[in-house]
Amino acid sequence: MECTICGIAPVRVQFDGQPFCMDCYNAAMAEEFGVDLPKLPTTFSVDDENGIHRIFEVERRIMGTGILLTARERWEHCYEFAVDGELVADQHTLFNQLKEKTKRGLSKTYLETGEYPSGEPYITVKGDHLKGVLSYSETNSEAPLVIIDGKPYTWKEVGRLLQAFEGFQVKIEMKDLADEWEE
Repeated sequence: MECTICGIAPVRVQFDGQPFCMDCYNAAMAEEFGVDLPKLPTTFSVDDENGIHRIFEVERRIMGTGILLTARERWEHCYEFAVDGELVADQHTLFNQLKEKTKRGLSKTYLETGEYPSGEPYITVKGDHLKGVLSYSETNSEAPLVIIDGKPYTWKEVGRLLQAFEGFQVKIEMKDLADEWEE
């Protein structure tokens, strides 16, 4: 399906019953709310804790309540970070905040891999702390995937990771992607 305004770009938003690409949607919202659309970089790259070079695509979304910038790796079910601000926010500052949040997010991993003496590989939770992002699973509409360290895990796999903690307490806390975690 193509955007009803430009007729070229793929549809990313349905608004008022019409399909729009993100650029045309943002242009319409910016006009509606009197928001400037300064040119922002569409990609940036950051090295993760293990020195892996990761490339992120940036998406801007103008909404009635504010501006959302999201950074996603170029494939499905990988790292994703977001920041938001008011409609009058300096969007270059928001972009820099997004880059810094991404750097912080990539500076720590929650799983480690190893190998038992038998040669069998294992994955375990580092430091009794696990953080991830919930994502839709195309193969199981009953349960989301959990993206941990930029990789998708099923609920069954997360359950296996948590088996080592039987008898422990667990706390599950939800935060919007644009919100910050207090460390």
